[in-house]
Amino acid sequence: MSSRKLREEALNGTISERLQTLRVLMEKNELAAYVVPSADPHQSEYVASCWQRRPFISGFSGSAGDVAVILDGGGLWTDSRYFLQAEAQLEGSGLELFRVGNEEVPEMEDWLGAVLPQGALVGADPWVFSLATWEGMANKLKAHGVELVAVDADLVEEVWGDDRPALPASTIQGHGLEFAGVSVEEKLLSLAAALDEAGADAYLMAALDEIAWFFNLRGADVDFNPVFIAYALITREGATLFTEASRLAPAARAGLPETVEVAPYGDILDVLEGFSGKRVWVDPAWVNRRLGVALGEAGALLGRRKGPVMAWKAAKNPAEVRGIREAHVRDGVAMARFLRWLEEAVPAGGQTELTVEEHLLSLRARGERYVGPSFSAIVGYAGHGAIVHYRATEESCASIHPEGLLLVDSGGQYLDGTTDITRTMTMGPPTEQQRRAYTAVLRGHLRLGHTRFPAGTDGYQLDILARSALWEEALDYGHGTGHGVGAYLCVHEGPFSVSLRKNMTPLVPGNVLSNEPGFYETGGFGVRIENLILVVEDQENPYGRFLAFEPLTLCPYDRRLIEKTMLTAREIGWVDAYHGTVRDALSPHLEGEDLAWLQTATAPL
Repeated sequence: MSSRKLREEALNGTISERLQTLRVLMEKNELAAYVVPSADPHQSEYVASCWQRRPFISGFSGSAGDVAVILDGGGLWTDSRYFLQAEAQLEGSGLELFRVGNEEVPEMEDWLGAVLPQGALVGADPWVFSLATWEGMANKLKAHGVELVAVDADLVEEVWGDDRPALPASTIQGHGLEFAGVSVEEKLLSLAAALDEAGADAYLMAALDEIAWFFNLRGADVDFNPVFIAYALITREGATLFTEASRLAPAARAGLPETVEVAPYGDILDVLEGFSGKRVWVDPAWVNRRLGVALGEAGALLGRRKGPVMAWKAAKNPAEVRGIREAHVRDGVAMARFLRWLEEAVPAGGQTELTVEEHLLSLRARGERYVGPSFSAIVGYAGHGAIVHYRATEESCASIHPEGLLLVDSGGQYLDGTTDITRTMTMGPPTEQQRRAYTAVLRGHLRLGHTRFPAGTDGYQLDILARSALWEEALDYGHGTGHGVGAYLCVHEGPFSVSLRKNMTPLVPGNVLSNEPGFYETGGFGVRIENLILVVEDQENPYGRFLAFEPLTLCPYDRRLIEKTMLTAREIGWVDAYHGTVRDALSPHLEGEDLAWLQTATAPL
């Protein structure tokens, strides 16, 4: 049967049929296994539709997870946020779910080493693996006597064929200096100085949010993320931005310095051939394997070290901080109006997870400088709230009744900032278990948000503050406690995190991150409370320089779910002080029933 006929049958059939078509191609290429990650050539967390290979071949649509296909089976490796979702979406595919983080669950490479014969070949597309990931995977497989080989013509794309979406081509807009705070000229000078210090001739930039931030540009190539598909190569003399010039709005092109050239996206390999003998700085966590090989073949010298731009981007400058604060006021107004509406709409009947999501979106859209949602909202009622990354669909959508808990995790993209907030609300009289779980989560949220910590502290060291209150109740949660958030950029950004994973990147003033402990009872209910917080200077004394957190999110907690007897006097004071801040910030922008609701919702405990 021809490859074209195989593709047609796979596209018209089930996931298992697509997998079988892939296995036929694997056999033709003498591969015993084929690895399909979530990533794109830029190591993005959320990828454009043309690179949604793993969802296409496995049926699993979560944002994190890798698939390994063998000739008689395969598996998906994903974390606890997606266990329930993956279990449902993999049904009938023949792929086994490997729950990352659970005891005795093998890593993908170890599993492949155990099921494949010595000398077997494992294929993968080098465009979608970073240098570091590729080399780590290759070494682990080699230890089992298995070889990782590059397949430049991705086999999943071959199964996909002509139905694969085209490369996105949204218009690229300029991001004004009033929002960006630092000009492209200044950023080029800073990077030129970094090149001098590193003894490098050029810096290869591949991460999409890094490129968007550096050149003060924004696009719409990836859902919810204002980025555009591009590479960039920066030297002391200027830069080349690899994206189609026709995509740049006139004002965006005019806003770039004369030292910035624009070349077609596909020209990157040809240009790298001209760097023979030059030392090119690449961050192995972000530059893909294919580009690294191309530089080596061209005779360039690779300077492998962490790039500086991610850290610059994460430490928001004063203009970015001002914009983020202002965006959160508008977002808080939308949330107050939403929560007031929700208390009346649910008892009146007729509300579902989707209608609730649509109403919140409509309220946010009224806000000045609003662009769109910052991610696909999670509106989970009752047991759906226990699915950490639940997404309501027409098939799964639950009706909401005046009982049980509703978890809403949502956010907005504004020209001056990105928001991300989770609130859990009771739709009727809560049970004692629900109140105790909510209050334990709240206590962890408060402990982290109100800590003071020495400069140099990382999120791994702080994570226990949020969990300790849940541990006291013999409760826990499987996801991280906090992630970085961009300034009208990606809702998830590095290089730091607050998590049990050992990310040792210190927090610095200007970092914006989430504070979102939770608790999830499978099939029962979920609780998550999330604010965005800003790292700020606190004080300096003979014992060191100390930092603290400033809350950015402005939205009341659900007082009906707070078990006051579980709180210390200090924690009660924290809640009342925060509610006072929310009331003072939002009251000038609300009136009538919305203002009355806010006054009640922020009354002292």
